[in-house]
Amino acid sequence: MLGDIMFTSRGLVYMLNSFVFTICCLTIALFISTLVTNKNAVNGIVNVVALGSSFLCGAFVPAEWLPNSVLTFAHILPTYWYINSNDLLKTIEVIDFTSLEPIFINMLVVLGFSILFIILNNVISKYKQKVS
Repeated sequence: MLGDIMFTSRGLVYMLNSFVFTICCLTIALFISTLVTNKNAVNGIVNVVALGSSFLCGAFVPAEWLPNSVLTFAHILPTYWYINSNDLLKTIEVIDFTSLEPIFINMLVVLGFSILFIILNNVISKYKQKVS
């Protein structure tokens, strides 16, 4: 995969999608660490969130095998949009802006989740400062 795909335009889009999702994962982890102060609890919560969203969104089980109700719920998780982008990118034959538009929209949704978690983190941090 490294030589065949990663140094092509498709590989660059895969890497960009992964980078955007990494930013989102960092903001989720930061938000969770702001909510919970116990280090062991943070590790447990992050594992539950990561594995739970992976199962619900099609990372371990292909999305076409999941029931519609599960996929409907998965839309509220950033992992769904990341996996959807990867699945779309896998099926695109010609890489151009019009074919990549749905993937870029998915990336914007993931960035929107990142912004949401940053805002929530700031609100919780300000609230904790006022209380203490």
